[in-house]
Amino acid sequence: MRLPAGRFVSQALILGIFTNLVLLSSSNDAGEGAGEIAIQDGTIPPLLEPPNATAIIDKIFVDYDRRLRPFYGGEPVKIFISMGFISISNIIEENMEFEADIYMRQFWKDPRLSYGDRNLTLTFQGDTLKKLWFPDTYFENSKKTFVHEDTRTVILFGDGNLLYSARMTVIAIGTMDFRNYPLDVQVFFFRALSYGFDTSQITYKWINAQLYSSEMTEFYVTKKIITAAKVKYMIGWFDYLDVSFVVQRRIGHYVIRIFFPCILCTVVSWLPFWMEHDDIGDRGALGITSLLTEVFLLQYSNDSMPRVSYVKAADLFLIVSFAFTFMALLESVAVFKCIKRAGTRRQKYTVPSQEVFKVDDMVDGANTNPAFRTEKYAETRSDLIELKEPQENKSELEKVNGEQGNAAWHPEYKTSVSSKIAKFLDSFKCNNAKTNLSYLIDRSSRILFPLMYFGFIAFFFGYYGV
Repeated sequence: MRLPAGRFVSQALILGIFTNLVLLSSSNDAGEGAGEIAIQDGTIPPLLEPPNATAIIDKIFVDYDRRLRPFYGGEPVKIFISMGFISISNIIEENMEFEADIYMRQFWKDPRLSYGDRNLTLTFQGDTLKKLWFPDTYFENSKKTFVHEDTRTVILFGDGNLLYSARMTVIAIGTMDFRNYPLDVQVFFFRALSYGFDTSQITYKWINAQLYSSEMTEFYVTKKIITAAKVKYMIGWFDYLDVSFVVQRRIGHYVIRIFFPCILCTVVSWLPFWMEHDDIGDRGALGITSLLTEVFLLQYSNDSMPRVSYVKAADLFLIVSFAFTFMALLESVAVFKCIKRAGTRRQKYTVPSQEVFKVDDMVDGANTNPAFRTEKYAETRSDLIELKEPQENKSELEKVNGEQGNAAWHPEYKTSVSSKIAKFLDSFKCNNAKTNLSYLIDRSSRILFPLMYFGFIAFFFGYYGV
């Protein structure tokens, strides 16, 4: 069973629509075309239908001219407006447009349609609406407006007051600033005014504007602002009514999609700081992989961002992260270069180990000729001892040679000299490693890179806001 559309819509709209309806004062507005509606518990009185509705309708339209506004040639018509926003959706950043479903309600008085007691009402829909005069209210920032014809309803009170209600879908445009994207705050506003009647013919006043749900997929509403003012156009001054919704973008989606992968990739690029200095293959492979991943994230994120000419907050974050990843790769190259230079210098002062073993073999092996052993071993031993810089060790050896003579070539003394030489070489390598520039670069990078990057993250979210 189908319910009568007119009765259902009128009852549903009237009960609860005018919670904040302004009382139209009879003393101030009776002579200006506005009547007075008594409000009880936030709603208008129950609708009472006159018994002779057909006769009334036939009578009020006899001399009625819908081409002329009420009070033609006299005072302006006062239009009171109430808007109920069902939803705001289909936000397209590239076109800076958004869509809203609105219950648009306009209230005015036309004394030509009065037929008796103000508590009596007639509900008009369909073809009957073509006989009535309507204000030419429109949304100035609307790109496209679609009025649902089956919801257009007029309630006519006995004293000539009219309530016109309709549901419409508005695709509006507005200026959006994406410099803080995706931590940005946007304003969705709607401006209603007359298209052809200036303030000498029509004036507008607010009743209320209400958003039924402040939750959206990508945004949430933080504030509602309603204003009324005048603007001057070519043919005169016009009243307009603005309703603005300040919305904050939800950041959770972008943390998962942009910030967390970017931070993780940048941190991974620091792992070579703890790898072997001369392992340039693994260090370079990891750095290049992290760098290519950052490039992919940069391209992937830009595909879903608004295409604007200025730098957005997300662009800045991605560029800085990319720079840190690239500098980590350069750090591995610098460390490898220092390793190569240090290795070249070390070769000038390092005695090959096989030479030491050769001397030992000559002493312990078949070459036991005393003359040969004394000449060759003494020559080699003196060369090795000269590598040791501390003078006290050198003087000690000279003292031993002077006092003991040939007894210095005893096998026990040979073992003592070899151990001292090995100890000296180990200490030389250790001291060289600690003073190597590559070691200092890696140690410094382990501290500076995380400190600077996480400091930037703290500044970023503190400056742009979370």
